[in-house]
Amino acid sequence: MLLSKRFFLTGLSAAAALGAVLLHAPVREAVAEGDAGAFVIGLKEDAVAQLNGANGDKALKEERFRTLLNGNFEVEDIGKFVIGRYWRKTSDEDRKAFLKVFEDVLVQRFLPLFDDYADQSFSVESVRTDAKKPEFSTVVSRVSQPTGSDAKVLWRVREKSGGFLVSDVKAEGISLRITFQSEYASYLKNNSGDVKKLTKTLARKVKAGAFAPK
Repeated sequence: MLLSKRFFLTGLSAAAALGAVLLHAPVREAVAEGDAGAFVIGLKEDAVAQLNGANGDKALKEERFRTLLNGNFEVEDIGKFVIGRYWRKTSDEDRKAFLKVFEDVLVQRFLPLFDDYADQSFSVESVRTDAKKPEFSTVVSRVSQPTGSDAKVLWRVREKSGGFLVSDVKAEGISLRITFQSEYASYLKNNSGDVKKLTKTLARKVKAGAFAPK
């Protein structure tokens, strides 16, 4: 199943509906410099500048998108999550091969969607800190829509090593983590948990452009 264009409304790859859930923690209404909300705003602005600055060069745009993705998202952690229990049974070599192809999937699926929505108005409403895991926050944002009401997008952000990384994004009730996990778990269940086979299947689809939005 392909995620809808509305899902990737923000500028990631808000990249990918990661299962952020609002937690019952105090809301910081103001977005302070250096907090998770400021990080999300800065990520969106940096993505717009970087990709627009590619001046239509497709290869350069993809290279910059990959850099933004790997520098601001927990790609490896997300990859481990979507493989689930099969990750422990997979060799280091096969894990690396899967993560490489998984990155290709994210780029092919979300870079075109970003281009569609990069110029939409974007704002952060609030930031909620997880009371049980204070290193995590949920940033509540809104993205304007040319054909209707604003869309609400939730960003699950982890503070790490003095900075922030996006752990998940949720829009229209769709979580990137949960969506990919559901897709891959079903495949692995029907193929004896063979991650190498999943990787090869994904690689063929990437080569065919199967994950590009239609």
